[in-house]
Amino acid sequence: MSKEGVFARVPLHVSGFWAPVKGPDALHTGSLGAGLVLDLWVVARPSGSGCWVEVNGVRALEGHARRICGLEGFNLGVSASSPVGLGKGFALSSALSLSLSTLISAALGRGVSERSTWSAHVAEVEHSTGLGDVMAQFHGGLVVRTRPGPPGVGEAVVVRGLKPALVVAELPGSEPTAAVLSRMGPWARELVDKAVERLLETRDLALFFELSRSFTRRLFDYSRVEDLLAGVRGVAGFYLKKSALVVWVEREWSHDLASLLKGRGLNTFETTVADEGVGLVHSTEPPEAGEPADKGEAGRRL
Repeated sequence: MSKEGVFARVPLHVSGFWAPVKGPDALHTGSLGAGLVLDLWVVARPSGSGCWVEVNGVRALEGHARRICGLEGFNLGVSASSPVGLGKGFALSSALSLSLSTLISAALGRGVSERSTWSAHVAEVEHSTGLGDVMAQFHGGLVVRTRPGPPGVGEAVVVRGLKPALVVAELPGSEPTAAVLSRMGPWARELVDKAVERLLETRDLALFFELSRSFTRRLFDYSRVEDLLAGVRGVAGFYLKKSALVVWVEREWSHDLASLLKGRGLNTFETTVADEGVGLVHSTEPPEAGEPADKGEAGRRL
């Protein structure tokens, strides 16, 4: 009989608009804005002594790992599988950081809590890889961040129950978050404050896509996206962050769009919005590396 193990499951997240906010320390630093938590998951398991993170068989985020282990006072090696790569805009770095902090918390008998996310948030902020992703990946849903920081320090309004048909693609290329932030000026905070206010009034998915596309056009090249989607039927909205393309499409056309993008050689998924955030799962059979974990079966918080 196979031995049951504990796994951390963290959903991917694609921000639509965001503005950095610097606080007195990393715990109170983060971003305002909004993003979608996707029903695509990173799965990680404890995998040895020392302090390290491995994703799809490759060591990554050494500085993050050391910082998280140091803050938690506990060393753990973690091996993760992910359907996407680092630097693409899917908040994989944050998912890996959360995987490590969550599995350390589980090893210490604490389970998943707001507090168990704090070291991951600090590591993300200090390494300029994610300012608001931890908050979103803790909650799930459409997450509107209204005060910077991790859960329990920052604040967010969470909209659940949205189940649009989404086609998500990983376009070629990658970019460090620090490079994106370097292109942002005071205009970002002004736009984001107005966008957050409008979105909180309506909590409307169509408005989120509209605001996200308008904001990200200032930062990313949309010409390749427009070429990909030219003539495609049923598209209700789309936006691009780095190389992460998120398309909201009428359900009857979602498979056609996914087939088109896969035919262009793109890593493509048909998915929706996840209503659950980071969780722990007990299982005897881990998912295969690089595949979406359980196709969106919700993790169980302990």
